Amino acid sequence: MSRRPKTARRRWHHWTEAEATAVLDDFTTAGLTPTEFCALRGISRGRLAYWRERLSASPPASVPAFVEVAQPVPPHRDAHIEILRGGVVLRVREDIDVDHLARLVAALAETSSC
Repeated sequence: MSRRPKTARRRWHHWTEAEATAVLDDFTTAGLTPTEFCALRGISRGRLAYWRERLSASPPASVPAFVEVAQPVPPHRDAHIEILRGGVVLRVREDIDVDHLARLVAALAETSSC
């Protein structure tokens, strides 16, 4: 059995999470298969797979786990507004367009002055 000389031995560098994240970001943008990327970088596919699995198990710290979303409160179906002018009652839905309501009120004012 022959042994490699010490100078030819490959030394493994243990990646930090930040280093692994940087390599995975490069892999994502490279557009290569895992085999092609690993051959280009001189890393094993097992190492790439290990870090992909490990980092996908926990979300990045910068991504919030909860985002509040404000939703408008829908108007009640029977909610309405009543305007009384000169003995005339104008009843409109609560969600009426403001400009349309203004035209109705102006028309009501014109008719009640007759």
